[in-house]
Amino acid sequence: MERLYPMAYRAYEQEHRELWLDVFLGELAALHKAGFVHRHLRRSSNIVGAPFDNILLTPQGLRLIDVGISALRSSVGEKLFPRFVEQECVEVEEFAAYFLER
Repeated sequence: MERLYPMAYRAYEQEHRELWLDVFLGELAALHKAGFVHRHLRRSSNIVGAPFDNILLTPQGLRLIDVGISALRSSVGEKLFPRFVEQECVEVEEFAAYFLER
């Protein structure tokens, strides 16, 4: 288990956030290609204004907290897996707007 030290991303210029987001998107695409999908990037939050409270900016970049609802292609099958990836891609677009525009 990795100890995370969240950082306030608003303190950084948008160019920095764009770089972090590009790396994050590449890592997420590699996970999808390897047959892993996180599921529910956007989840209910008890914190007002924080719909993506399971994605944190750390000194190592954006980190996604696994809340136990992830899925493997081999477990869910070829019919469900693409749907999960498609939903995650929609949520990634929402996160990108949220992360870059705040």
